[in-house]
Amino acid sequence: MSKYFLSITISSIFLATLVCGQSMAMTTKPKTKVNNITNSSDVSIEKTTKENAAQTTQITKFCPKVEELTKKDDLWTTLDNKWKNFTPSSATKVLSFLGAQWVGIKFGKIICLYKTNEAVAFPLAVEQLSSQPILEPNQFGWSSLVNNRKFCKSANIADCPYSIEQQKDISNIYKEIEYNPSNVSS
Repeated sequence: MSKYFLSITISSIFLATLVCGQSMAMTTKPKTKVNNITNSSDVSIEKTTKENAAQTTQITKFCPKVEELTKKDDLWTTLDNKWKNFTPSSATKVLSFLGAQWVGIKFGKIICLYKTNEAVAFPLAVEQLSSQPILEPNQFGWSSLVNNRKFCKSANIADCPYSIEQQKDISNIYKEIEYNPSNVSS
């Protein structure tokens, strides 16, 4: 009887060790290095994956802060004129950030939502004037993809990051595709 319990105990310990080892291997994150922050909404991040050790540079961005929004005529815009709402607003003040919405297939666009002092219940929707292709967000605050849309509901702008890929240098494109027999594996 004690041999039976001993064998079950050893099997349980072995199984627990195996499962913990696999879960640790699956939760290992790629190395991430944060470079200098150029302004409040841009962060440059380099991610290196273990599988191919290739580096891709992505720029992580955030919706504009409430204090960066200003009203011009009947429309709200950012101080740098990169974001704007496209429907007239009678609001006189933006009160808080409500969240963001992403729409697309792998790449898309972002809409930032704000609460105003306007009498109607619709949020202020602010979009980029020159839309950059935004990668599908997969960070913590974003929902699952439903009908090519993702939502981030949070009062904190930092909970809704999104990324754009840094434009690739194509000035030497012919050099990259040049035939080199020493690189061909046999």
